[in-house]
Amino acid sequence: MAGVVGALYVVLSLLVAPLAFGPVQFRLGEVLKPLVIRYPATIPAFAVGVGLVNLFSPVAGGLELLLMPLVNLVGGALCWLVAHRVGGRAGTYLASTLFALVIAAGVATVLHFAAGLPYLVAFGSVAVSELVLLLLGNAVLVRRL
Repeated sequence: MAGVVGALYVVLSLLVAPLAFGPVQFRLGEVLKPLVIRYPATIPAFAVGVGLVNLFSPVAGGLELLLMPLVNLVGGALCWLVAHRVGGRAGTYLASTLFALVIAAGVATVLHFAAGLPYLVAFGSVAVSELVLLLLGNAVLVRRL
């Protein structure tokens, strides 16, 4: 299952490739990430998927290819942990929000150092799309399963 979810993440993210990179980032595959709440085996699948998608990034380099998979491992594990510690609907939404903000912080770091963008601007723009996609994924994939 983890392999299928990871592959689907790559396909959905590259489907919108021009929008998947840069300061206004929209990766459709992000909608799948709340699945870590129910299926923790998908945590490393997303880390690998992010690494594969980032190979196509215009700012691909060590930060993006090493840091972002690590950020996704940590973010996915925190998401799973928070969802199970808090429990219920509130726990899943809190966990998805935390995961979105962890990803936004990682992407903002990459964009700041690799592309020279101001950190807070990059964080804000990426956080908006991450929050929308992960909260939507939580509502559709986690709360409905």
